[in-house]
Amino acid sequence: MIFKNNKLTVNDLPKQLPDFKNSELPKDRLTEKWLTDWIVNSIKAKRINVGDILPKKNVIAQYLGISVGTVQNAIRYTEDKGYLQSKQRTGTLVAEFSGHTDVIKKQTSKRDVTVFKVKKYIVENGIDSVMPPASEIAKSINVSTNTVRLAYLNLCDTGYLKYTSGKSGKKVLKVVNIPDVSTDNKAQISKSLVDKTTEDLSNFITKNLKKGDKLHTRAELAKLLEVSIKTVHDAVNILEAKGILLSRRGRYGTVIVKMPEEAEIFQPMKERSIFAKAEDAAFYRWEKIENKILDMIKTEYEAGMKLPSMEELSEKFDVSTNTIRKALKILSEKGIVDFERGRYGGTFVIDIPESTENSVYEWLAVTHDFAPMTSGN
Repeated sequence: MIFKNNKLTVNDLPKQLPDFKNSELPKDRLTEKWLTDWIVNSIKAKRINVGDILPKKNVIAQYLGISVGTVQNAIRYTEDKGYLQSKQRTGTLVAEFSGHTDVIKKQTSKRDVTVFKVKKYIVENGIDSVMPPASEIAKSINVSTNTVRLAYLNLCDTGYLKYTSGKSGKKVLKVVNIPDVSTDNKAQISKSLVDKTTEDLSNFITKNLKKGDKLHTRAELAKLLEVSIKTVHDAVNILEAKGILLSRRGRYGTVIVKMPEEAEIFQPMKERSIFAKAEDAAFYRWEKIENKILDMIKTEYEAGMKLPSMEELSEKFDVSTNTIRKALKILSEKGIVDFERGRYGGTFVIDIPESTENSVYEWLAVTHDFAPMTSGN
């Protein structure tokens, strides 16, 4: 369903502001409740609609008299409960609420990893009363103070922590239920948003693309997978390290060189050989172009003739000028071409070999499987 994105203003926000002074809840948690109640009631009254865009965070912060960071935390929690959705280059939108408030959307976020670490910290340090400041735990578990605060709020929602009034009247965070970290699924909890995005991207490739296809742009993938461009970039880097993707500069982007299921099958073989397989080596574009230029020289040119410019060769072979430059450099080292500078300079053929073996696609394996073929013993 397509929703119209109407931009809301502060005039659309409720006139009754949260009572920050007298509430036992922290400001971000109280703001989240205020936002949730407003969204539910306004949709019922048809004052706002799904897809409407909230005012900017700094505008809401100024309206409520609180910090932008507090508003950001509140919006994150409201998103987790399914009432809001953030979209890059658009803003924070009113979401189509499913009605299941217990379902948290971002179950693989950094905060969820921190939740497990805070639970572990409570157990290992025997904390059964007042919790240390978020900044103290943040240093101990090596995350930001703000992420720890979000973890605290999650643990309040799940019944492990509770804010109460201390002797001085200040709010104190206390442990009300000691967590059992042994029952947590550590594998799932430790999985980051990048890991989840990497899985989603692998599944997308398997279902929609094939070997040799060009991958969508980072921006397009971010929109498809509903994550940030930075998260997509990190996921692509992981798949590159696994040999599934190969990124090249310029207009050629990122290409699929191996399907995800193939990467799983052939992963052990990589550890047994120091050379790339022939089918993988073929994706080094400059090597393929070197052969094509060599074939062109042998069939169309004579010694002393000038080759087309790098830009012309780039257009002819549909590759980047950088790839052409690499290929010509190798041919120069082999004594096939030579470069001359100046007004009448360029790339000139200086020798035409009678025949060359296609050595680019040959490879030597040092695995046990091929040892009898490469050994004289």
